[in-house]
Order: sequence, then structure tokens, then C-alpha cells
Amino acid sequence: NGVGFYVDGVYFARAAATSLDFIDINQIEVLRGPQGTLFGKNTTAGAFNITSKKPTNNFTGSIEQSFGNYAFSQTRGTVSGPIISNKLAFRFSFSGTNREGTIKNVRNDSKTNTLNNLGFRGQILFTPKENLSITLIGDYTRQRPDGYALVYAGTAPTLRPQYRQFESIISDLNYDLPSINPFDRIIDHDTKWKSNQDMGGISLNIENKLKRGSLNSITAWRTWKWDPSNDRDFTGLQALAKSQAPSIHHQFSQEIRYNGEISKKLDIVVGVFAFYQKLDAIGAHVEESGRDQWRFVQNSQSPLWQTPGLLDGYGIRTMPSFRNFSSALYFQLDWKISNKFVIYPGIRLNYDQKSVDFKRETYGGLQTDDPNLLKLKNSVYSNQSFSANIDDWNVSGQLTFNYKIHNRIRIYSNLSVGFKPVGLNLGGLPTENGLPMVELAVVKPERVHHYELGVKSEPNKQSTLNLTFFNTDVYNYQTNVNSQELGVNRGYLSNAKQVRVFGAELEFSYSILKHLRFNTSLSYTDGKYVSFENAPVPLEEAGGAQNYKDISGQVLPGISKWASSAGIEAFTNLKSKKFPVEFFIGFDSFYRSTFSSNPT
Repeated sequence: NGVGFYVDGVYFARAAATSLDFIDINQIEVLRGPQGTLFGKNTTAGAFNITSKKPTNNFTGSIEQSFGNYAFSQTRGTVSGPIISNKLAFRFSFSGTNREGTIKNVRNDSKTNTLNNLGFRGQILFTPKENLSITLIGDYTRQRPDGYALVYAGTAPTLRPQYRQFESIISDLNYDLPSINPFDRIIDHDTKWKSNQDMGGISLNIENKLKRGSLNSITAWRTWKWDPSNDRDFTGLQALAKSQAPSIHHQFSQEIRYNGEISKKLDIVVGVFAFYQKLDAIGAHVEESGRDQWRFVQNSQSPLWQTPGLLDGYGIRTMPSFRNFSSALYFQLDWKISNKFVIYPGIRLNYDQKSVDFKRETYGGLQTDDPNLLKLKNSVYSNQSFSANIDDWNVSGQLTFNYKIHNRIRIYSNLSVGFKPVGLNLGGLPTENGLPMVELAVVKPERVHHYELGVKSEPNKQSTLNLTFFNTDVYNYQTNVNSQELGVNRGYLSNAKQVRVFGAELEFSYSILKHLRFNTSLSYTDGKYVSFENAPVPLEEAGGAQNYKDISGQVLPGISKWASSAGIEAFTNLKSKKFPVEFFIGFDSFYRSTFSSNPT
């Protein structure tokens, strides 16, 4: 969530909306650390900046066909050329991807987790004069996989009563897992999986080259439609028979940026950015219990849990609505103190306003006025509603020093202060005495202090060698946490008081002769919760007396202490005026050490 994603200058607000087959990529920039003084939306951990190929004034075309196992097939093609002399040009591209499923569902003898993607992208480039270019870009992607099912990998014992342990549940229900080996890739899910997505957008990029710089305007609208269906208990049982969260998202953005020279020693980037997004349910998000849900209300104190039909078809319909407006003013200087020494100061002023309106209603199950039966039903699902509206100002910035100690060696240091705006929860909140804990609706803004020191060098014309040391402290770290309550089974956002990540990275590349390239990297990263006193308990402590736990000092999930990569490529060209041919063969490897997969 701390990494921004940009395509041709347009910020993609939803992470899911980046899961498309990109076409016509010209360049990918990976910008590390807090970003916010150069362009667009502020990010705390870095940004991917993707630039696509532009229309051409001469007719060109390409077609690419790829094949793989599991009947993988991908076709991509592009055509580009002039419309009116050299003033107006177009580029049209498409991509189609298909693959059979990687997991077999033995219940209906079919394969799931397929790929079925189709994407289009069109551009029109208008250059009325030499220093002015106007680019209109439109794209649409349709995805129809039959879901992202998970296989059974293992069970953690909990502190719940014995009848609530997984082995007891499946034994009482005379159920056997189709396999306890996840690498068999076998499931028996009884609810249909699907993960349909429709996404696309339109942008207008205007670049006006001035005498000592350029003025850019980027206007964009994007949309994302999500239509899923999940077997939320991931078994052939019906503990959760239905889980669907159809949603529609729209975003609008406007950015105006000037990049130019003030003097021979001073360059500047200055810009304004405005952004609006809204997210709504399509109808309602639905979660429905099944015939085996009674296991969640069984107890030895009362036989009421055995009431016939008590939870049959019992579920919730949720209607979340989210609005966000963000605006910013940012600038950064490139100040050449001397031929060897350059500094880059930058600052950003940001405003965010967010609101959420959440409503959840129960339906189905046994219709009754008995308060004891209603209490049992509410222990599974309950009505809930809350609203929240909040705004916040933030100032962030960075200062970088770059010194050339040799024609082939540069040292640099960077100090960045970044932020992630105040947040709001869009799902159900944990309850206390039957009422939602509304104080959890608002998530505090995240503050980042980032320090970096490095050396970049070119020992000779054939090689590069870079070494970087870094430390990042994040205060009020925004993290998604799990809850034991069914109504918040997707988790909710919360704050850890402080986390710290530090480490070092070594990168090396070398070209051997004219036909061989080699690269490698090695990194060490250590990430810990410095202070997280109210974290949810880990899985194995679920059902105990405490719902929260102090996990200060524990490791952050997803971070390997050691990671390395290496690649080698051999290539050659056959020179021919009519049909130039390039041959290449390459090998890449990647390794990472063990990591935690759970926040607690």
C-alpha cells in the first residue's frame, strides 16, 4: 500500500487495477523510498513509473505469440502510423491471455484458477507545432478467470474448546479433506469461484516545451469493476456458503507540472495535483452462512444451538460507500553547487478529505422473537452501521546530497520525511457489547523517516557496482489485521505505533566481451515492530481470554533477511539489410530466506 503505481503519468489508486497485461512498455522506473516531491500522489515506500511507446509517423507493426505449460497462450500485437501527414498519428495495441486451471476441483471434476484476459489500448498523438504534443490515451481490460482458490496447507490448533478445533469439526460432520498435501493441488469446494474484473480509462497528456523547460498537464479518469464469488471456508463444507463483494470504483485526477532551468546551476520541478475517487458496492456485498455454520454457536450451557434451521441461509448484506479528495503542491530543486557536488531539496504540502458510510443488514435464518435465539444469531452476524468524515493536512520533504569523488564514483545520502494520509475502514468493525467499535473506523496518518547512504560506481565501461545502506522508521504504521469475528473476516486497518526496517544492498553487473552480460545482487533487510501493543492475537491464541497482544520486537511479515538474484544472457546478431536477426538465451535465478506470513 505504500508503493505508488503510475502509467504514463496517471496514478492507479486501486492495487487490483494494476493486475493487467501491459502492452507497449517502453520503460519501467523503480523509484525507492518516499516519493512526493517530483510528481503525483504521495507514496511512502516508492513508486513504479511505467512509460508506454508513443505513436509513430511511419507505419509499423508487431505480433508476439507466447506458449507455456498448463496450455498457456498469449497473443500481443501493435500497429502504429500516421493519420494526417506528420501532425496526427495513432497506435493501437491488444493482448489476449489464456491458461487452463492450476488446481483441480474433484467435486465437479473441473480445473480452477484459470487465466482469461483480453485487453486493448489506443493512442492518438497530435503535434500541431514542434514544441507542442497532445496525446489522448484510452484502454480497456476484461478479465474472466474462474477465481483464485486456495488449497489446504495445514491447521493451527487454537485455544477454542475442543469441539471448535478443526479436526473435531470435520470428524463430527463426517468430512474428509480431498488431500492434506498442498502440492497435490486438489480441492472440493462447493461454491463457484470467479474473479471478474473490468477496468480501463482515458487520459489526456499535454506537453508544451518552453524556452527553458516544459509544462505538462495530465488529465485522467479511470474505472474498476469487481465481480467476485468465493468459497470463503475453502472446503467442501458449508460453514460460509457465499462470499461476494461486487464493487465499482471511479477516480479522476489532474496534474500540472513545470520542469525547467532557472539558471545554469539551478533546475526546478514544481507541480499541483488534484485527485478524487469514489468506491461503492454494486447492490450489496453478500456473505451467507451454510448448513454447517451451527458449529460456531455450539456450547455446553444451552441446547438452543440445536434449534432446526436457526442459521440456514443466514447472512449479511453490506453497503459501503467511500469518497476521497486529495490535493497537493510540490516542488524540488536540482542545485549544482559545483561540478562535483549537487543537492536536491524538495517539499510537499498535501490535503486529504475522506468519508465513509457503512451499513450492514442481516437476513435469512430462523425468523424468531426469542431473545436467546436472536443472541445466538447475532454472535455470528449482526446489523451494523457507522459514518465517518475526516480531513488532514501534511507536509513532507526530502534532501539529497550527491558528490562525485571520481569520474566513475559517486557517493550520495538522502533524508526523506514522508507520510501516508489518514485512512478509513470500509468493512465491518469489531464489536464490544454488541456495538461496533467506531473509534476503529479512523486510521491515523502514517509518518515515515527514511535515511539512505550509498555509492554508485562504474569500475570500467563494462561494469557497474552499487552499494546502499538504508533505515526507515514508520510511525503509526497502517497495517491490515485479522479479527476473530465473522463479520470482519477480511480484516480491518489499524495502526502499529512504530516499525523499523534497515539493511544494505549490493548490486553488480558486467558485460563480458560483446556477447555476454551478467548481473547479480545481494540484500540484507531487517524489519521489526518497534512498538505494537494492541495487535490481534496470533492464530494459535484465538479463542483465549485476550483479543489483543503486545508484539513489540517481533518481525514484520513478508520480509526475508537475505535475498539475492543473478542472471546471465548470451546474445548475437546476424547482420542483414533485409532481415536482421538477434538470437539470445538467458538464465535468471532468485533466492530469499524464510519470512513470516502473519502479522502476529
